[in-house]
Amino acid sequence: MKKMILLVLIVLCLPIVSKAVEEFNPFLTDFCTAYPEGTTSQPNKWKHCCVEHDLYFWAGGNREDRNEADKGLKNCVEKTGAKFQARLIYLGVSLGGRSPIKFKTKQWGNGWSQRKRYLSLDEIETSSIIHYLEINNTELSSELKQSFKQQLISRLDKK
Repeated sequence: MKKMILLVLIVLCLPIVSKAVEEFNPFLTDFCTAYPEGTTSQPNKWKHCCVEHDLYFWAGGNREDRNEADKGLKNCVEKTGAKFQARLIYLGVSLGGRSPIKFKTKQWGNGWSQRKRYLSLDEIETSSIIHYLEINNTELSSELKQSFKQQLISRLDKK
């Protein structure tokens, strides 16, 4: 039911969504920030995991969403067979979140120009993110966009 409501909101609120899209910072990724994206023989082995994690960081959400994104990164890297690397990466993102040194482009919810961090995304914000990604970021795979969209909608179902 919430999925249907979300779709109706997208259609009815396009002027609001379009205005909200203007408030987004562009989605950027540096892949696995200051860490290799893979091994010497497979240099992009878990790069896709880091891109997905950066996408969640860009969108933001509440603390539980942040924890899920960090665990999702760890699980994704583990699935590549790099269990030790997964633990190191998870430790890095966990410690980085607690660091007093903050870089604006590396903070949770950095896609928003004027939004407080660690708040749950509402239906209009979720619609805005989905709309923004549909008209921008053509370099992201359609599979990643679809998976991300489904994950954002499932967050609404948990409320």
